[in-house]
Amino acid sequence: MSLYGRLVTLAAAVLLAATLAGCGAGGKDRSDGGAISDQDLAAMALTKTDLGPEFADFQESAAPDTNEERIQKADDPEDERKDQQTFGRIGGYDRQLVAPDTTIQAGATLLVRMGVTLFGDDDGAAGDLQDAVGDVLARVGHTDQGPLLEAADQFPVPRLGDESLGLRTRASVTPEQGGPGTLYVTYFWFRRDRIIGDVAIARGDDADVSQQAETIASLLDERIQQVLSGQATPPPSTP
Repeated sequence: MSLYGRLVTLAAAVLLAATLAGCGAGGKDRSDGGAISDQDLAAMALTKTDLGPEFADFQESAAPDTNEERIQKADDPEDERKDQQTFGRIGGYDRQLVAPDTTIQAGATLLVRMGVTLFGDDDGAAGDLQDAVGDVLARVGHTDQGPLLEAADQFPVPRLGDESLGLRTRASVTPEQGGPGTLYVTYFWFRRDRIIGDVAIARGDDADVSQQAETIASLLDERIQQVLSGQATPPPSTP
């Protein structure tokens, strides 16, 4: 596998580990209490077209983020199951953009992930958000879920929805894991009622992309509000 391929694979592993550290809907439940469907969650997830020409050549994939799959992928399935029950996680949807091997350049973005997660109520969503960030911070210095997480630092972000959080991480990759190398990921989480939106940008350098993460998160928040008000429909299926 090429260096690029290893970096992308490891970036995906780092994002998965951070996602699982934290923690299908039916009907049409909106912010006023009615049902939010799986199709609504899919409609909330931004596509590369929404992000502009910078990501036009990125490879795009999308899929539901079900409770069952999260339990199967979790390093500690019982803890994941407990968190889902504690916070009332219903389901989610993720979209991932991967830079193509033919156009990758030094200092370029390797991978972007955007997701939405639905909970039974506002308190459950708020609790899961704090728990997720806390679990990522607790992983610093550990390799139990892949590359060694060397640092995780929160940074101030403008408020989106009811609350929002920013986090930057640095992870080192050993030769046994396909390295050596270092991966930097910038996260932006926000909560709107009982929905959590998240954006993650992975790179091979330490460039500050917090503004870019904030911009994508703002677009994601706008899309969520459009879906809740019935002004957006699901995008075409992604191969």
